[in-house]
Amino acid sequence: MTMNFFGFPKEIRLQIYSKLLVHPEPLVFVADCGPPSPPLFRSKRDGLCPALLQLNKQVHSEASSLLHSNNRFRFPDVFTSILSATDSAHIAPFLCQIGSQAGLIRYICITIPAFPTFYDSQNDRAMFHEAHIKNLELIRDTCTSITTLELSVPPDRANYTFDGSPIATETLDLLDTRFKAIPSLKEIIVNFQIYRDEDLSGDRMMKIRDRGWTVEVTRLPKQTWISENDQFEFDNEEDCNAYNEEWHCREWQREQEQEAEWWTEEYYRRRHDPYWKNDSDYD
Repeated sequence: MTMNFFGFPKEIRLQIYSKLLVHPEPLVFVADCGPPSPPLFRSKRDGLCPALLQLNKQVHSEASSLLHSNNRFRFPDVFTSILSATDSAHIAPFLCQIGSQAGLIRYICITIPAFPTFYDSQNDRAMFHEAHIKNLELIRDTCTSITTLELSVPPDRANYTFDGSPIATETLDLLDTRFKAIPSLKEIIVNFQIYRDEDLSGDRMMKIRDRGWTVEVTRLPKQTWISENDQFEFDNEEDCNAYNEEWHCREWQREQEQEAEWWTEEYYRRRHDPYWKNDSDYD
């Protein structure tokens, strides 16, 4: 017996759509290598089935809002040279691809840049890199339903991001002004990723919370360093660097020995080759 899917109540259909289109964890995008504006793709298979939206117009009409409004989207950094070289969240390809559906997105996560601002000596103040301004303006203009913006601070930036320096305070003020220009934005989350043996200063968290933002801390396992040959794991950087230096020295010696062995074999091969007439050149 043939079953008519659209014969189910819409509430049941929406539950089915949610199982196929909504993921409890953020959808993590990574950027391909190569062009200045590389394409994006999901970092892993997460069980979602966005191809469902291509089934027919009715399914697309009923389900597309679930995919974009009920998921959290995490975008990668890429290196950009717009006016001033910096790393920047790479969100434009995705937002341009989905077009008007970007207006349904409610939650975006981007990595806080290593240096979002620079010191403008002429005006004696901090200035945003142009790439970051364009990103925030793009979010403001296209993601008209966004309510939450998460700023992820990776462990290699946690020690100096929003620290006690004057330029860090100015950066917070500049970000706060930009965020307030996004009308639908309700919550700013700063998520520090730190190792278990590290802590954040109370003053830094207070400065962030004073602006009405939320501070979250993600505890990571103890930091380790992997040797360049991927053979050994170290619990400190000094030992890892020492091993890498010794490994490079051994590799260089091995290459020199192989080269000397090759030339020795080549010498005797040519000495016994009747087509080589100038044997005296090898004496």
